[in-house]
Amino acid sequence: MKDEDVLLDKVVKKTNVNKGEILKLANDLQSKDLNNENDILLSVAKVTNKSINSNKVDKLVSMIKSNKIPRDIDKMV
Repeated sequence: MKDEDVLLDKVVKKTNVNKGEILKLANDLQSKDLNNENDILLSVAKVTNKSINSNKVDKLVSMIKSNKIPRDIDKMV
């Protein structure tokens, strides 16, 4: 099995989002302005069926911009 498949399977297992939705999100993100973090976070929340308020969006954007997110993929999945 390819490393990409292993990673995708871990994400599917942890998030309960099917592979098709994850791949669709990845394709959608390729056409978005990645400088618009709010739009990206709202897209992810929609795919995962999670609600996200403006305070949480602001906190996550702040964490992203200050590099306070894990860089180790295994810690995220």
